[in-house]
Amino acid sequence: MNSIFDRLLRWLRCKKVIRHIPKDSVVCDIGCGGKCLFLKNISNLIKKGIGFDEEAEDYADLKLEIKKYQISELIPLKDESCDIVTMMAVLEHLSKPQEILNESWRILRNGGKLILTTPTPFARPLLEFLAFKLKIIDKEEIRDHKNYFGEGNIGRMLLAAGFKKENINNYFFEFRLNSLIIAEK
Repeated sequence: MNSIFDRLLRWLRCKKVIRHIPKDSVVCDIGCGGKCLFLKNISNLIKKGIGFDEEAEDYADLKLEIKKYQISELIPLKDESCDIVTMMAVLEHLSKPQEILNESWRILRNGGKLILTTPTPFARPLLEFLAFKLKIIDKEEIRDHKNYFGEGNIGRMLLAAGFKKENINNYFFEFRLNSLIIAEK
């Protein structure tokens, strides 16, 4: 299901992230979705975009390279090959989120940024109500949530990945139901 409400929530996340994407950067979008909408929407802004998602179809043009890929532990890119790594509403779906954060650190250039969004624990009852009772958002997406990360959890995971505390910023949006985390390498 891809309801209008799902699309609205995705648009709001993208709007929060896009303002942090520098012009002419190399962006890796982990969990880019089957249609890779974020990378396609910012292709005129960036130098190159690389997307990975199990629902995507392999695709390449002058600026975009999309790979059908099961996100588990490794990201098939060279060390320090990206300026920006994005994960929008992805971390909560991963069985091994620490490994992907470690990989994000590895593929980021010095000065590069990891930009991610994830629902906070406060969002869980609302998301479950919207999905299972009102049926206005995708219940399979919500059922697939393996974790809801509080600020402290994500902070500890980012520190373990190699990011320094002073380079990690957590911003809340949508009434503290979601976090926007920006961590600079």
